[in-house]
Amino acid sequence: MLKLKNIVKKYITGDSEVLALGGVSLNFRRNEFVSILGASGCGKTTMLNIIGGLDRYTDGDLMINGRSTKEFLDRDWDHYRNHSIGFVFQSYNLIPHQSVLSNVELALTLSGVSKAERRARAIEALTKVGLGDQLDKRPSQMSGGQMQRVAIARALVNNPEILLADEPTGALDTTTSVQIMELLKEVARDRLVIMVTHNPELAEEYSTRIVRLRDGLVVDDSDPFEGEPAPIIEAESEPTKAEKKAQKKSAKKKAKKNSMSFFTALSLSKNNLLTKKGRTILTSFAGSIGIIGIALILSISNGIQGYIDQIQEDTLSTYPLTVNREDTDLSAMMSAMTETSQMKIENPDPNKIYVDDSMGTMMSAMSATVKNDLKSFKAYLDANYAKIADSVSDIQYTYDFDLQIYTADGKTRLNPTSIFDNMGDAFSGMGELMSMSGSSFSVFSEMINNQELLEQQYELVGENSHWPTNKNEVVLVVGKNNEISAMTLYMLGVLPQEELADIMTKLMTGGEYTSLHNKEYSLDDFLGMEFYMLSTSDFYLKDGGTYTVDGATYPTWQDMREYNPSAVQNFVTANGTKLTISGIIRPRPGVSATSISGAIGYTKGLTDLILDKNTKSEIINQQKATPNHNVLDGSKFERVKYTKDNFRDLIKRANMQKFYSIPLSMLLSQSGADSSNLIVTARSLAGFIGMMEDDEQRVLIAELLEKATETMGEAGVNMLLSNPEMFNFLPDVSLKTSNLISLLPALSDTQRSIVVGALLSVCDPTYVTELADEIQKDLPNWTFSEKILMFLVESDMLTPEQFDSLEAMIYDLVTTKDATLESNLKLLGDAEMADPASINFYAKDFESKERIEAFIQEYNDGVDETKKIEYTDLMGLLMSSISIIIDVISYVLIAFVSISLIVSSIMIGIITYISVLERTKEIGILRSIGASKKDISRVFNAETLIVGFIAGLIGILATILLCLPINAIIRVLSGVEGVRASLPVVAAIILVAISMFLTFIAGLIPSRLASKKDPVEALRSE
Repeated sequence: MLKLKNIVKKYITGDSEVLALGGVSLNFRRNEFVSILGASGCGKTTMLNIIGGLDRYTDGDLMINGRSTKEFLDRDWDHYRNHSIGFVFQSYNLIPHQSVLSNVELALTLSGVSKAERRARAIEALTKVGLGDQLDKRPSQMSGGQMQRVAIARALVNNPEILLADEPTGALDTTTSVQIMELLKEVARDRLVIMVTHNPELAEEYSTRIVRLRDGLVVDDSDPFEGEPAPIIEAESEPTKAEKKAQKKSAKKKAKKNSMSFFTALSLSKNNLLTKKGRTILTSFAGSIGIIGIALILSISNGIQGYIDQIQEDTLSTYPLTVNREDTDLSAMMSAMTETSQMKIENPDPNKIYVDDSMGTMMSAMSATVKNDLKSFKAYLDANYAKIADSVSDIQYTYDFDLQIYTADGKTRLNPTSIFDNMGDAFSGMGELMSMSGSSFSVFSEMINNQELLEQQYELVGENSHWPTNKNEVVLVVGKNNEISAMTLYMLGVLPQEELADIMTKLMTGGEYTSLHNKEYSLDDFLGMEFYMLSTSDFYLKDGGTYTVDGATYPTWQDMREYNPSAVQNFVTANGTKLTISGIIRPRPGVSATSISGAIGYTKGLTDLILDKNTKSEIINQQKATPNHNVLDGSKFERVKYTKDNFRDLIKRANMQKFYSIPLSMLLSQSGADSSNLIVTARSLAGFIGMMEDDEQRVLIAELLEKATETMGEAGVNMLLSNPEMFNFLPDVSLKTSNLISLLPALSDTQRSIVVGALLSVCDPTYVTELADEIQKDLPNWTFSEKILMFLVESDMLTPEQFDSLEAMIYDLVTTKDATLESNLKLLGDAEMADPASINFYAKDFESKERIEAFIQEYNDGVDETKKIEYTDLMGLLMSSISIIIDVISYVLIAFVSISLIVSSIMIGIITYISVLERTKEIGILRSIGASKKDISRVFNAETLIVGFIAGLIGILATILLCLPINAIIRVLSGVEGVRASLPVVAAIILVAISMFLTFIAGLIPSRLASKKDPVEALRSE
């Protein structure tokens, strides 16, 4: 039942009030054809809009099914218009950019009807009004009568109980008007039709009831209805509180079901944008400017990062993360650098120059070492390898043995190289010196155990080349242009090493030297080249002697290279393992770093072969079985313990050049004794005589000594400073000694070193104690000579613990030490697979390296201090810093370019608001068929999303095209082949999403304004 109870409608226009309806009360039957007649402005259309829920009454009540609409929420009115009301307008109010079929389907879409069903029902409705063959036409392609038929079909498609027609024939000719009225009369047979018209003839002919209005009041009703007919929808009694609550829940469910789908909103917006293709493309292009800027930055950054990643991978294969059994304590060195850099002189005199003598601190830190228990760490690594398996290209273990490799004739030793022995007397000791320092100079190196990475870095040269497939196969590494150094040829024995002595003599004396630059070789000269390899222990043979341990007799051994060198050649060829060059390889073009350090690369299998031979070596096993005896002569391992009496012999054996820069406090602290008051010093006397050749330094010291040496005269002072040994010839030694000792604290380190060195040589014995006391006071950062060391020992300044520590430290500097178990095993080339000398982690990238470092830290967290692993990765720090710098630059550039995104978003918001103004009537139409405010917002949000998507797509496509010339420019300007600007797929998707998000945000205000538009006013707009 539809009932108007004293409906009043007032419009406020400025300060005035207009009464449109002055209290209208009408009851309507379930099915009748009611015509509302009256002059213009009498309130006909206003009453129709109130009945249809487009407008709200000021006072009174509109009853629907016995329920007052005063309780209606927005969603209730939306549901009412969509399911109970059908509108037919004088101006048709069809959406111009939608087809006829889509216009009719729209009301069903809002009702939540499936696609197939709404299409079928829309076609049926259009067929009933005679337009079954006009489905795909646009409204602009149809006549007025046809458009009105479409409007009627749209009004009826949802099978409403009430059809509201506002001047349905006002814009039609007579013939067409009659057709429309016949159609409405047919519709009124089973539903309520309320028509507003100015044509009384049509009303009289077709209506079953005529209501006349004048000045907002009903003045005549041809067939009033006062009863209570059956409800229009379904009768409802006055709901209880519980029922009201249930109704609200039901209304919410209906509201959800009866909302416009997002795809429908997209379809509406898409069709609208297609009618304005030019503006849409220009708007999208403007919105894409910021996207293009960011995408180009990301593309170039990605290209550079890809290049860096390749460099990283290559670099990490050249400079792996290495953990050594014994290594320099770089962390201590860094701490010392920080400490010395923070040293400041309090209240400095601006007229003086101060000496920074931090060299001793730095040198002591550089000489500090750390020892890692790699045996325990390798066991942990083997047990937990799965944790870092995906982070490493390879894990390489190195061991303390030298491959003993000879030429195919056994005549020339190639590794360890004997090349220096053939370069003349000037170089004869270099090989031994490098061996002592732990350095190596070899053409043979183990390749990483990752064939894929090797093939990324190197390519084979020649058809007959192939990578090693057996343990005894090796490869020759040449340069990018197939070049090989002359030194390598000599080291491989291709060129006779005997020539080197003559060549080096000519080079050093300016003689004529014949260059080898034009010398050429064929690939076959090297492919198939053979060598012989032995273990170091293979050369030790029993010499006939024996020794006894715990009742068991063992043979003694001797290095046959020493007692029978003439037999080495035949011994090598008879007992060596043959190695063959199976392939020649060179770095691939564009590779920035490679992993093979020598000219000959061998496989991990060859290393495993040596380790296996070590486990079976008779002499090595015998040495381990008799750990207290030397297998070479059967003697016990003992180290001579030096005392104060023979301490000078120890100093003579030591390499004191290494000792001059080590602070004694660091050495003494190793014993754990308190050395706080034993910070002692002196520099090498000879060294400082050389330093004092500078005239200014000599004058400065003369000025400082002037007060204590006034009686000596200027000539005596200069003589002293030029050569401290001349101290012996100066008069009044006792007086001078006493004065100089009291002056020591005022002198610089350099000055103290010279004076103390001289005093120790010549001063009266009665002053030794006085001098020792002065030295102990406050003379930090000195270093010391043999003379100072002997003075410290003989003057009883050291505790027994400190003396033992000092003796041990100096013994470490002895060039040829007494044999020990460890030194013998190293001499024999012993190495166990479980106890490597170093572990090289070849990380895939820097993120992987960080995971490796985390793995090491996890190990450290689970062991005690003695087993913790220490290492320093300076190369990783450097490369990661480069990546960080590139990222920071990219972020800064993106931040600047993002400003254009904000500007374009504001512009898109303005364009969307213009679209709202252009589509105002469409808003009214959608509201009239039941679209909610949210639906209206959704339509314009969909439009901004489409514009954002197109803008993002244009930005991505433009970036892809621009990358082509950019790559060419980078290649020409930088000469680098590896930098290829390209936008990552993920980044492209994210940028499109960002574009859509920003345009969506920009359109929120316009879409909200659209949703708040009054539907009646929207329908009146043109």
